[in-house]
Amino acid sequence: MKARIEAGKVVKYSRLPKEFGKYVGGFDNADVSIHETEGFFDVVVPTYDPVTQVIYNLHFDDSYDSGDGIISSVFIYDVKAKTISETVAELKEQRINELKKLGYDKLQPTDWYIVRKAEKGTAIPSDIQTERDAIRTNVATKEGEINALTTKASILKYDINF
Repeated sequence: MKARIEAGKVVKYSRLPKEFGKYVGGFDNADVSIHETEGFFDVVVPTYDPVTQVIYNLHFDDSYDSGDGIISSVFIYDVKAKTISETVAELKEQRINELKKLGYDKLQPTDWYIVRKAEKGTAIPSDIQTERDAIRTNVATKEGEINALTTKASILKYDINF
């Protein structure tokens, strides 16, 4: 991705135009030096944690060091911590609700065995009962783990999948 400043604003280009200014055809395949002469520079997205951070303020940096010691001109985003308005308790409640929904979704395909048992007294196959018990155990274990978490970031990053 490239960007350039146009009318005082940064404009991003997912693809360079085939024609630009005095270049008729082939601008998109021209040498990088021609692109840079026309103000087109690479867009750098810094490493960040999208769960707890956000990128913002795409701006021009003419002294970017990618770590290899080579200084270049690029457009780059700033990174800052996300503002998480929910409390730790509210986040835990949300994650636990997501976890319970996942457990429900995993139990749902075999619910008919339970209904059949209630209506007709037909036994639930042992492998189905074992599977359902494991789902409930996993939900209970993970709920305990969520309740033990103490930071917003750890709650947001907690993987409820099993």
